[in-house]
Amino acid sequence: MKKIIIMELILAFSIFYLIKYVPNYENTILVLKDDIKIEREEPLERSEEDLFLLKKNIYVKEISNLNGIWVGKTYSYDELKEMSLFFRWLINEGMVDREEYNKETGYFIIEPNKEFYALSENEVKKKLGTNNLKLKKIEKYMKKHGEKPLFTNFYQGYLSKVRLVKKELPFYKENVEDENFEKREIGYMMLFRNMMLIILIVNFCSYPYLLKKNRLKIELNKIIPIIVFFFTDTIILVLSFLLKKPWDYINTAYILIYIIFHIIFRNITTGLFFIKMEKVLRKFKDDIPQNDIIEKFKMNEKIMSAEFNIFLLVKVILLYLVPMLLTFLLSMIGTALMTICYFIIFIFSLLYCFCCFIKIEDNKLNATYYISIYLLQYLLFIFLVIYL
Repeated sequence: MKKIIIMELILAFSIFYLIKYVPNYENTILVLKDDIKIEREEPLERSEEDLFLLKKNIYVKEISNLNGIWVGKTYSYDELKEMSLFFRWLINEGMVDREEYNKETGYFIIEPNKEFYALSENEVKKKLGTNNLKLKKIEKYMKKHGEKPLFTNFYQGYLSKVRLVKKELPFYKENVEDENFEKREIGYMMLFRNMMLIILIVNFCSYPYLLKKNRLKIELNKIIPIIVFFFTDTIILVLSFLLKKPWDYINTAYILIYIIFHIIFRNITTGLFFIKMEKVLRKFKDDIPQNDIIEKFKMNEKIMSAEFNIFLLVKVILLYLVPMLLTFLLSMIGTALMTICYFIIFIFSLLYCFCCFIKIEDNKLNATYYISIYLLQYLLFIFLVIYL
């Protein structure tokens, strides 16, 4: 039970991290009319909220759109002083006076042909003929109607690597600095992030349901290969770059594509290993009495040791040769698949690996635990690839 609690905590943290620190994007401008817009300003301290500038030192707190008319409320002097380090700096520099500032704050109305500022709530309701202004946090409208998206560091790191690859491809003619290129590539990454998030959430929610009918019985002959393969596969990837001779015939722009192929074949070869091991064990299952636990353990240990060594060699060869050969062919042709194709192939290879875990296990709680370990290792690896 302790192992499951620890795993659930790790999964919960991973889900929280993806939601909180790998957000989709943040729009930076909300256009109210041709010459009036609200601009996002990032705070000086990470713990502070973003501010939304309407005009000089006047920041919007809430906003709504009533039949094409923008209505909003700005922060008061005291509210900004409490929440913004930048505003406190303006005060200390003598650039903002409380009395003068508060004359400019309050409610505002932006109509297609005119605008009003520094109104009271009653004045706004009277002008619009309504008692419900339906004001909401500006972030909601910024996300829905805003423009000029600003991507987080995670996505910027991904974009820089995609640009590096595609601008070197001889057949690729699109401007990699174009805004449409950014939106499309980030869209693919967002889709991938959301799919991984769904897999994590399903995995997290599976434990309470499966605990009703199953007990966790960890089998080391299945846990150890999952962990060992993570390190051996990573070592293979590193060594493949140290063997410089093959790279004399491959465009270096294809390095990221090689890593993607390597990741895909990690999933495939790991799944194949467990299917192979299950077939070997079932082959000898009938030869040993069910109650002879010691003999059964010795047999499993002997078979697993021999088969593991053989398959590890096969896995090493496959993980090096196949991705290298595919990368070489693409480099020689001077082409590459669309980004979305790599994501789709990866997801299918990952699901195949998970299906193999489920197929070899009668205890579905065990299979879920194996999937959790494999999935968390993969997330760690992907983050290292993108950030490094």
